[in-house]
Amino acid sequence: MRSLSKRWLALTVIIICLIWGNSLVPASGSNGLSLSVLDAVRDALASLGLPVGWVTNFVVRKTAHFCEYLALGFCASHALDADRRPTRGRLASCALLLVLVPSIDETIQLFVPGRSGQVTDVLLDCCGAATGVVLSYLVSHLVRTWRAHHADAGDGDAR
Repeated sequence: MRSLSKRWLALTVIIICLIWGNSLVPASGSNGLSLSVLDAVRDALASLGLPVGWVTNFVVRKTAHFCEYLALGFCASHALDADRRPTRGRLASCALLLVLVPSIDETIQLFVPGRSGQVTDVLLDCCGAATGVVLSYLVSHLVRTWRAHHADAGDGDAR
């Protein structure tokens, strides 16, 4: 049994670097990026005939926080539990990582012009990360179940 996946760990480190790198961008650059995403989302919704007024810069920014940490949680859980057999130690290691990363992320922002660290963002990030962890185990379970079902179904085939 192995507990660490080097590939998933490398992807986890890359995501952490991207997250922290985004935190080093001053407010003007960060705001410009989120406003361009806001315009794209509103255009896409409008083209589908859907209302766009509810999509604000705040919604875009908080959704980005949640989604980047969802991806981090998904990857980190695979990195720290490669055989997909969660133990208390593996889950604790994953939880520690997924609390430290957003805490450091928000601390970085305290030193970037126009940015601020927010406890509420740490909480939102932790919720995204927890969702990613849960999804990773759910997907792994569904894949195992699907493979077992198809392996059993294949045993009875006489072709």
